[in-house]
Amino acid sequence: MAKVEQLKCPSCGAAEISHISGINYQCDYCHSTFLVKNDHPFSGINFDAKKHTDLKPIPIKPVVTIIAVVIMMAIIGVGASVFYFVGGNKDKPALAFLSDWQKPGVDNYNCLVGSKGAVVWLVLKTQTNKLDSVKYWIRLIDPITKKIISEEPLGEPKAWKELFNQTKLFDSEFYVSNDTAYNISEEGGIQGFALYTGKRLFGNEWLEKRFPQLKTGITKADKELYRNRVKITSAVGDDFYYYLDSQRLLTQKETEDNSGREGFFTEDIYLSQNKKSQLYLCNMKRFSNEGYSVSESYIEQFKNVENRHYFSAYVKDLKLINEEVYPKAIPVTKYHNNLLFFYVSDFSKHANGVLALVNKEGQFAWKNQDTAFKKIVAETTGDNVYLRYNLKNNLIVINMNLAGHQSVGVNLKTGKTQFVFHQPYSLD
Repeated sequence: MAKVEQLKCPSCGAAEISHISGINYQCDYCHSTFLVKNDHPFSGINFDAKKHTDLKPIPIKPVVTIIAVVIMMAIIGVGASVFYFVGGNKDKPALAFLSDWQKPGVDNYNCLVGSKGAVVWLVLKTQTNKLDSVKYWIRLIDPITKKIISEEPLGEPKAWKELFNQTKLFDSEFYVSNDTAYNISEEGGIQGFALYTGKRLFGNEWLEKRFPQLKTGITKADKELYRNRVKITSAVGDDFYYYLDSQRLLTQKETEDNSGREGFFTEDIYLSQNKKSQLYLCNMKRFSNEGYSVSESYIEQFKNVENRHYFSAYVKDLKLINEEVYPKAIPVTKYHNNLLFFYVSDFSKHANGVLALVNKEGQFAWKNQDTAFKKIVAETTGDNVYLRYNLKNNLIVINMNLAGHQSVGVNLKTGKTQFVFHQPYSLD
């Protein structure tokens, strides 16, 4: 730029002026630009393009124009979205678009069964955008209509670091009895929730008031759900067993005395425990908490004439129902003197799962091969299938967590699928 000494800036009056081009000048002090016509400086706003053709406008690149238009459209769209979202969700408790809380996700999934049928239990989790707080709540869904039944907070919002201790406060597994969903965890203790509303009914404090033996407090609770009970350690170090179905509290000695009762012989259908399971009709001594399976060692010892006399104290008769092999089978439960069990259709890579009900004569009341069972088979790596299920009255619900949050409900009377429910990990 060339220095021009005789001119002064029309904006600030400074004399330090630089010549840009043609009649264009710039002030070195305030950096404003102006025009000079007939040695008279004036503001560029008065410039007439028709009279000063030596001034060439700077071309605007098409790409810049497109980007500017896109940005403007995005700003308008966001504004409209915020207006619609906030205006259309006045009654929703708000994990809104402009909220400090992030979009919630599924932390735990279960499909439970009670007197009124199945209900999906979701434990949802969200955290703040600053990652300084986290909160949980329970959402209940009807698996048939897919409608939300209710939502309940699960404790107060916590510091974000408590995210890593949640499994100690709330377990992923539930036990249902008398329409109460029990949750037993290391630090949360024994908690009871109303099955169809999600409301918290009681915790350790209720047990401590109800049973004088626990008035000193509960320091530890270990679940033994396969025996329908919880082992409780009091503050003074005494161990008790709380039976969830009968709501009885027994000492360890009382529990040992009850478990030591003489067993009784009964003729039932049994499933052998191996990769190629078979069905047996067996007159065998059972205890009240014994399942419906018989080990291969039982069968081999019974077939061995030398050991039969010794083994007769446990087994009086053992008969193979048919020659059919049921791959990776697992017994589920006894239903009206019939055996409900699950097995794999064949040993191929594309095998399906089969839920079946069979009587003592080896006749099947029904077989269900819902395609959803393929996921259970795909998850199986050992000699037997692992099955997570809940049942009540005439309904069994099989949960498939490893293959995504999915459940299948089957009517035990007819063997027909009542519902298939799938919950994505992320919520819409």
